Amino acid sequence: MSSTTRGGAADPLQELLTEAHRARNKGRERRAIGLYKRVLLEDPRNVDVALRVAPMLARRGDGFEAWQLYRRAARHFAKARRFGDCLSVYREACRVVPWEFEAWRLCAELLIKMGRDDAAFQTLLDARTHFRGPTGHAQAIALLSRARSIEPWDTQVVIDLARLYARSDLGDVSLELLSCLALRARGRELRQVRALQWRLTLSFRFAWLWLRSLNPAGEEPARQTA
Repeated sequence: MSSTTRGGAADPLQELLTEAHRARNKGRERRAIGLYKRVLLEDPRNVDVALRVAPMLARRGDGFEAWQLYRRAARHFAKARRFGDCLSVYREACRVVPWEFEAWRLCAELLIKMGRDDAAFQTLLDARTHFRGPTGHAQAIALLSRARSIEPWDTQVVIDLARLYARSDLGDVSLELLSCLALRARGRELRQVRALQWRLTLSFRFAWLWLRSLNPAGEEPARQTA
């Protein structure tokens, strides 16, 4: 039965919405998307509709438009100071369109503002896994650099960042970062640092430092006797 206004006339927007829901429930996503978009043209602040259609758009290959809807919804909740809802939107966006760098960045920044640094740090590490290869170096560096603002000397973060700097023709920056980490690392982590320094430079000095790191006490290995 069609929805009506108080005067008895049908409400076109509500009818569109009802038809869109019906199409979605029947698995007719293309039609549902078209109808939901018509609703949003008439009512662009309809957050519920935006959040319904965004994952459907992503599934059909329109991830950028999906992210725009997620961002619009998140801004709506942030403006209303509904930060928990805003975080939920960002987290869903990270799951549905994980290649959108801004989704991860904004999610981490919101967590930091909420005083949840540990969750923000983990979010940045999760994000980094989606930005690999030459085209993802800049985003990965940005994510790891932000993670370092929370945990400056996490060994795996620093080593990963050093590798990325080296691959981006910033070898001096990479080696300086590793040298600072070597002052703090011990055991297996120190061996990782020395091995990477050696691979990046192929120098005798770092080969020797790597050999020293194999000794549990961090001392030079004892010379073999005849």
